[in-house]
Amino acid sequence: AAIVGAVAVYLVVGYGASLLCNIIGFGYPAYTSIKAIESPNKDDDTQWLTYWVVYGVFSIAEFFSDIFLSWFPFYYMLKCGFLLWCMAPSPSNGAEFLYRRIIRPFFLKHEAQLDSAVKNLKDKAAETADTITKEAKKATVNLLGEEKKST
Repeated sequence: AAIVGAVAVYLVVGYGASLLCNIIGFGYPAYTSIKAIESPNKDDDTQWLTYWVVYGVFSIAEFFSDIFLSWFPFYYMLKCGFLLWCMAPSPSNGAEFLYRRIIRPFFLKHEAQLDSAVKNLKDKAAETADTITKEAKKATVNLLGEEKKST
């Protein structure tokens, strides 16, 4: 109980509260995700995949709002509380609740548009990688050609 209290106080006033909060929100879930992957039970895989989906959505939202929210007192303590609620070892934890109530309905409603956007991004990434590879090969050939001329 004393450790929990000390962590809570540190999250309110301590330097590096953001780092501590991210370690709490990432460290334990990463460890248990590895354990879940290695276990024969697939229910725990689904639990932790759900957590990571919620964590990802939260991280994207936080990227745009963190500059404002981080100035509020108790922000990192509330963020840690939220992440602990999301990873709670119960079938109706925060991640499951948010996934079922918000993320899943949004995804199902916009799945075709999301699939199209992802396909376009993958195509552009592949095209860019091909261009970079061709340019790197040209630069290598040119460099080797110049090296032969100088010897």
